[in-house]
Amino acid sequence: MISSLGINTPLSIIGIISQISQYFNTSIAISGLYVSSFTFTIAVCGLFMPIIFSGYERKRTFIFILSIFAISNIVIIFTKNIIIASFFRILPAIVYPAFISIALTVCEEIAPENEKQNYITRILLGISVGSIVGLPITTGLGTIFGYQIAMSWIFSINMLTLILILLFFPKIEGKPKSYQLPLSSLKSKEFIIPSIAIIMMPIGASIVYNYIPYFLQTICHIYTYKLSIFLFVYGLFSIFGTWLGGKLIFIRDKETLIVFQIVCASVFFLLYMLPNYLIAVLTLILIFGILDGMGYNLIQYIETSVLSQNLELANGIFLSILNGGIAIGIAIGGFLVDGLGVMSIFLAGTIFLLIAFVLIYYVVNILKINLKYS
Repeated sequence: MISSLGINTPLSIIGIISQISQYFNTSIAISGLYVSSFTFTIAVCGLFMPIIFSGYERKRTFIFILSIFAISNIVIIFTKNIIIASFFRILPAIVYPAFISIALTVCEEIAPENEKQNYITRILLGISVGSIVGLPITTGLGTIFGYQIAMSWIFSINMLTLILILLFFPKIEGKPKSYQLPLSSLKSKEFIIPSIAIIMMPIGASIVYNYIPYFLQTICHIYTYKLSIFLFVYGLFSIFGTWLGGKLIFIRDKETLIVFQIVCASVFFLLYMLPNYLIAVLTLILIFGILDGMGYNLIQYIETSVLSQNLELANGIFLSILNGGIAIGIAIGGFLVDGLGVMSIFLAGTIFLLIAFVLIYYVVNILKINLKYS
């Protein structure tokens, strides 16, 4: 769990784009590409890297991947060349899906039968903490001390996780998988429709999430330390949501999958309708924080249900859908904010979640795909 936290902290540099621009003497647009290159790479490599690494001994695999993260971060701290920095930002992102996918697979393998979702939730909590709670920490360090100190904090977390794996993780043999993708499963409507449904979730959520700071500044006039404190509280609510999502899926998976979309869409619509009521806005955003955290569990649960015979592939596709959806959502949100104003993000988020609701309802109640806990 701590290691998944550590390798997810590089996502938190989204809050120091202006410091990155100053440090490398580049435009904001180039700095944005530097930041998002990590997510785009994960989205592509998640489709095949977990299968490539599936046959290797688990501890050696984790040490190899964490070493790549540590070495890359050392280079990133000291280089002033944006091209070199970009290469060493992309390099660890290539192997990132293998780490998370194998970590999730190991959890399912070692967990008692009635504890599998709890074990999976711990890894997803690490992902949530790394990116969401890491955001205000990295942003604060970058704003006060500069880019190099912010990246040094990320390096220190990576080194800590490497040491923990070296000391405490046991040797677990890999389980080789065929490099040939199970095309019959991937071409079936039982895979395609659920996958289309769940990518709507991170797209809709990302359209809203990534522009909440801008919304709070321009519409609600919340700035500086107040904004950082609120984003940190949001992160805590999101962590709780990740834990809650795992519990609800185990207890009532079908109902959780369907109701989630409607509740999240309703929150977005209310934010669109009530921008001038500060207490209501802050409360709704914190509710969204819980739902945002739950989303990790829901996406991973559906993919491992429809590809239950190939967990490495399922968890890799989960990472591709999650990160691909985030990247698409950021792009759509940027165009909407520039063209129609920041309030348009809530309507767009509502539309994507309603599409997800229709598709998930069809998948669960009409297509009746096999869910792990049903």
